[in-house]
Amino acid sequence: MSLGEYCMVVTTYDVTTSDLFSTYIPIILDLWCPSSRRLRFSCVTSLRDYILLDMSVPAVGSDGDGKAVRVRVIAPSSMGKPSNLEAFRKFFRDAGMTAHVADSIYRPGADPFYANTDQSRADDLADALTDDSTILWCALGGKGASRLIPYLEALPADRKQKIRDARKTLVGYSDATALHVYLQTVYGWRTVHGTMLEKIADGAVDGRSVNALMALLTGQSGRVQYLLRPVIAAAGRPDGLSLRAKVAGGNMTLIENTLGTAFGFRGEGRIVFLEDVNVEPYSLERSLDHMKLAGVFRGAAAVVFGTFSGIENPSDEHLFPLVFQRFAATVPFPVFCVDGIGHGYVNDPLPLNTDARVDGPTLSDAATGTPFYTLTVDNVYADAEPLTARTAGSADSAA
Repeated sequence: MSLGEYCMVVTTYDVTTSDLFSTYIPIILDLWCPSSRRLRFSCVTSLRDYILLDMSVPAVGSDGDGKAVRVRVIAPSSMGKPSNLEAFRKFFRDAGMTAHVADSIYRPGADPFYANTDQSRADDLADALTDDSTILWCALGGKGASRLIPYLEALPADRKQKIRDARKTLVGYSDATALHVYLQTVYGWRTVHGTMLEKIADGAVDGRSVNALMALLTGQSGRVQYLLRPVIAAAGRPDGLSLRAKVAGGNMTLIENTLGTAFGFRGEGRIVFLEDVNVEPYSLERSLDHMKLAGVFRGAAAVVFGTFSGIENPSDEHLFPLVFQRFAATVPFPVFCVDGIGHGYVNDPLPLNTDARVDGPTLSDAATGTPFYTLTVDNVYADAEPLTARTAGSADSAA
């Protein structure tokens, strides 16, 4: 990590002491990164991860190549609030970004579960995949996105080729994971696991998470970095770790639901990221066992667990570390946890299908001696080629 590459370099400090960071890091920033070039800095407080942003800053409203960012808002899943559509438009106007937000994405009463009928949502998605937009941003998660995949599979060859050539950026999480996996597996797209517009409109997501996501989408950030905690310290491996792979994954339930399909998720050669909501610890362990038996983790470079929140009995939250530890004890690759990526109020962005690396230990907790590793993930606009796509018809078996 060079001074010319990043706004700051963090060396080994007690990461549980926020005062230390708030006192000294701004001084370091002033020395190494003038305020006119500085994008954003969030102090590390407890285990809240830090994000380092690249110093190369194109114009707001452009991607990393200086091209205009054109957003198309899609609603492939559950119904949001039609009253929020104008808030979406204002959000993009204030950001200086061109965005298409159609009233028709929400059709109250059209379906008891989803934002619109399957056919209407599929038609809108297919059009968005092939129009002149550069970013497809999901309005809300919930349920229903996977029901659109058969429609995409039935598209004529020329439209499928347009999707392959477009290589846009899909933004979303939760139910959008079905589309992340499909577009990465079949078309080689790079996407971003990030918050959705209904959450922004309702003020249900940390503004710092939104800022970090916007910095990625406008090309103001070349990469993100997060602190990782090893689930099993050292785990019988050398103290020094340096691995290179691409990050893939998202919502665990949706990942598991792809098994047995032609585009079933495979973690081979990847840093597998998993998060979820309303999943009890025992259910998490059952799903991990299933995915292990199905070969999901065969050949994986690492697994990173994000936040698992919203369980029925909060007193059972202490069982999540136990499940993580039992999983880590049965696999040959390193397993980590990361804070602030998932269904919580803090939901920081994570580029998927881009080059990434895990290095460390890079920090340590002075009180406990716990080592921390650094996950560095390139933005979707990085120059490296994405993973080679495979056609759905030639996909490997999930087992």
